[in-house]
Amino acid sequence: MKLDDFNVVADLIGMKKRSREAVWLMEVEGMTGYFAAQQMDISESTVSRAHARFRRAVGKLNTLSGHLPLG
Repeated sequence: MKLDDFNVVADLIGMKKRSREAVWLMEVEGMTGYFAAQQMDISESTVSRAHARFRRAVGKLNTLSGHLPLG
């Protein structure tokens, strides 16, 4: 995933900076939630919730992409 695309989704769901960075570590760098949480010094449950919200948003956008009007 490109950084710009990642940021669009994160902005749409109002993801906070540290959660955003932790989810980036998971999505792009391949870290586990545990290690991303340790790296960002936030709870693993916070990272897990942020990651789930991000993945749901990506899924919704992928579903809607065929139905959105162009232009």
